[in-house]
Amino acid sequence: MIKLLHTADVHLGVKLTGLGKSGDKVRASLKRSFSDMIDAAIEEKVDAFLIAGDLFDSNRVSNSLIRFAMSEIERLGEIPCVILPGTHDCLEQGAVYLSLDENEIPDNLKIFTDPDDSVMRFKDIDLTLYGMPNMSRRSKKNPITSLKRLEGDGKHVLLAHGSYMIPEKTAEDDHPFGLDDIDNSGFDYIALGHWHSYFELPTTSTKAAYSGAPETVAFDQTGAGNFLIVKLDQGVELEKRHVGKTNWQEIELSTASFKYTIEVERELQKYVGEDNLVRLKLTGIASSETIISLDELQENLKDKFLYFGVIDATSAVPDDLKKLNLPKTTILGQFISQMTDEIDLTQDPDEKALLTESLKTGFAMLSGKDVL
Repeated sequence: MIKLLHTADVHLGVKLTGLGKSGDKVRASLKRSFSDMIDAAIEEKVDAFLIAGDLFDSNRVSNSLIRFAMSEIERLGEIPCVILPGTHDCLEQGAVYLSLDENEIPDNLKIFTDPDDSVMRFKDIDLTLYGMPNMSRRSKKNPITSLKRLEGDGKHVLLAHGSYMIPEKTAEDDHPFGLDDIDNSGFDYIALGHWHSYFELPTTSTKAAYSGAPETVAFDQTGAGNFLIVKLDQGVELEKRHVGKTNWQEIELSTASFKYTIEVERELQKYVGEDNLVRLKLTGIASSETIISLDELQENLKDKFLYFGVIDATSAVPDDLKKLNLPKTTILGQFISQMTDEIDLTQDPDEKALLTESLKTGFAMLSGKDVL
């Protein structure tokens, strides 16, 4: 049996614009997660440590970060580490992998830096690895069909960095490939990178999976924070391992349910944590009855999270809609006229409050505003 550790999209050195000083802590978490994967590889006694693209967030990384990565890889000892250049650390002019001094490269590190020499044989473990390095950030070149499996015994594994083609979703210049490309490839396993969420593709003959990023680096990412232990024997067994240190979450609250600052604070207490990055998106209708201070929220909660931010997505509705004098020949004008007449006629305070709220909500919806 051959055992591999498969990771990708580590993004060492990511900028994390907008997080301020919290960005430093997230970058430190990235380094800790990488070190933990090295520890796992040593403990599991894997046969190879595979990085399917984007070890670095760009080709402009500091010498200290390069030394960190190289020293961690060196800790693997005799376990080979194989790197495929991805989209962020592609083999463009000035690429980090092309500028490495021979003295900086550990003996156990192998990098796919030549598109004409994309095969590595490890005869002692009966393993052959393939990888077509990305030459640019965008390309229509298919990373799966670019290489053909060679004849020979043992296990044959391809490293590829690109996007599984989903019609009307995947860009045609995002290194695309399809399911048939995988199933017809003949490889025993394809270690994918580029998507930050773990995903095993629904293939029929050749198993392929995105390991996902070991650490989340954006609020719109879900399913990150893992790496894979891959066992190749009669078949292929994938074991997902969690390694991420930070928790990112965007929380959406509406003024329909929360009208006061203290109510929002209480709701957010359940998400408090020193490793949690939380972004509050406040939606709904902001009126004179809504007393939520975003500055106060920011000040009161900033020390309870690794990062706390607020997005104001509320919509303003005038308190006295009659003063708008909208023509009754329009749907919006008719709606306001009918609703205000009903409000004036009712004597029930509860019904008046309900009609008033309905008026504001209806006005916002008919005006194309966000009310949810």
